[in-house]
Amino acid sequence: MSLPSVTGLDHYIIRVNDLVATTERYKKLGFSLAPQGRHHSGTRNQTLILDSNYLELLYFPPEQRATSRFKHFPDEYEGPVAVALQTTDSAAVQRELATVGIHAEAPLSGGRPVHLPQGSEDAAWLNLNFPEGVFGIPDYFTCGHLTRHLVFRPEWQEHENTARRIEALVAVHPDPASLREQYQKAFGAISIGRADSDGWLLQRGSLRLRFLTPTAFSARYAGIQPPASQSKGWLAGSVIGVRDIDTTRKVLARNGVPTRAGANGEIVVDPAHAAGTLQVFVQELWS
Repeated sequence: MSLPSVTGLDHYIIRVNDLVATTERYKKLGFSLAPQGRHHSGTRNQTLILDSNYLELLYFPPEQRATSRFKHFPDEYEGPVAVALQTTDSAAVQRELATVGIHAEAPLSGGRPVHLPQGSEDAAWLNLNFPEGVFGIPDYFTCGHLTRHLVFRPEWQEHENTARRIEALVAVHPDPASLREQYQKAFGAISIGRADSDGWLLQRGSLRLRFLTPTAFSARYAGIQPPASQSKGWLAGSVIGVRDIDTTRKVLARNGVPTRAGANGEIVVDPAHAAGTLQVFVQELWS
């Protein structure tokens, strides 16, 4: 198996332009949010911590956008920008990438204070940025938590909408089949699902990333408009597994969130109500 040190999905990043307003939108979706964080680099975030993975709302101050990893997105863009892969050893992932001809810069350390009732502690990590665009879409990095206990805290994992985990991420590309060879090279054939006219599935542990053609995406999520700046492909959002889909539906209705009915009882929230990010709620696939 290629990249054995990549074990699943840790989280994905949603870039936002107004962290306070976006936080309120996600509260209306029924999520609890961890306290706002400020990275030592100057960016600010809110995390939506689930059982084993999470969503991160990330704000870049205007003066940092021109030098950020996501500078190729238009200033006004809000939505998914990167996927954080789960690992316990980012340095090992760097070596494993090199064996398949993908050369990444050395892992980078980072951190931010976490304010707890008993005092502040520093969350720390060692992350590896994959070369930009090495897989076409999306961009990836590994998240090597050094203080996982400061991130996955029980008091932040209970959500009114009964969310449990990110079941899958959804990406759209004009020709998903053209991406498969590079993914297979890195992740191994066992991780790459069979392609059909709709697209294909990447799977590694808790990471499930479904690549769809624009036609298949429109058929599955009718009425959802693609971002104008992402015609060459984009990471659309996530499918969230919940304990009780009926409770989720009631929470969204009570909070005035417009929804659409998806396949097999899915609840679809338009990106317009979730900071440019498709959010789909489903009854959890496994307990």
